[in-house]
Order: sequence, then C-alpha cells, then structure tokens
Amino acid sequence: MEFLPENLQTVLQNPTFTYLQSATQDHLTTKLSHLRAMVLQPYIIEPVSSFLASYSSAMPDLLSIFLLAIIILVSLKILDYAYRVVVFWITLAFKLVFWGLVLSLGWYVYSVGIENAGRDFGWLWGVIYGFVGDFQERSKTAVAAYSGNPK
Repeated sequence: MEFLPENLQTVLQNPTFTYLQSATQDHLTTKLSHLRAMVLQPYIIEPVSSFLASYSSAMPDLLSIFLLAIIILVSLKILDYAYRVVVFWITLAFKLVFWGLVLSLGWYVYSVGIENAGRDFGWLWGVIYGFVGDFQERSKTAVAAYSGNPK
C-alpha cells in the first residue's frame, strides 16, 4: 500500500472501514449461500443433475446432442456479444470523426470569416469537380477504346 497517497492509506486502515468491509462481505456471503440453498439447489442444480445422470447411461446420443446444443447456443451468445461490441466501437469512432469534422469546420469558419470560408469552399469544389470531370472523361475514353470505337 506504499503506492497509495497518504490520505487514502489512513482511510483504508481505519477500523470502521475494515469493519464495514468485513460486514458487507459476510452479509453478501450469507445471502448468496441462502440463495443457493433455497433456490438454485432444489430447482435448478438437482433436476438438471438427476436428468443428466439418468439419461447419460440410457441415451448417450441424446445427452451428446443436448450438450452440443448448449455449446452452440453459448458460442452464439458470445459471438453476438462480440459483434455488438465491435459495432459499438466502430459506430463510436465514426460519430467522433463526424462531430470532430463539424466542430473543425465551424471553428475554421469562425476563425477566417464567412467570406473567406465561402471562397475556400468554392476553390475546393472546383478542384473536386475538375478531378471528377477528368475521371469521367478518361473512363469514357477507356470504355470506347475497350469496345473498339476509339474517339
């Protein structure tokens, strides 16, 4: 605990804090053991274990199909979770880029003025329009040369 600041060390070594920490752990442990003894054991664990024990020797094929279905369902749930995590982060990245561009454009217009920003936008539009027009012209020429009708 030497890496913690001094004020946190005194709080963590306070007898009241250690008592509260142990009391909540004991309380949580008793609640969880009560939940296991009263709900999980009689209603979930015992029926499933008796089902598996009785049918494992009589029908091993049914048991293996049952276990395979459970494994497939669990793996599909994991894949669904992974898919959602990836989609969340990609969506977040695109939103951050979009709003960053909006804020940057607003800051640029604010710093240079509307007239200069309009002039710069017109120049940029002309450059893009020129590139697109040149690309269209070259692609038309290439299509004509490919089809055997050179211009």
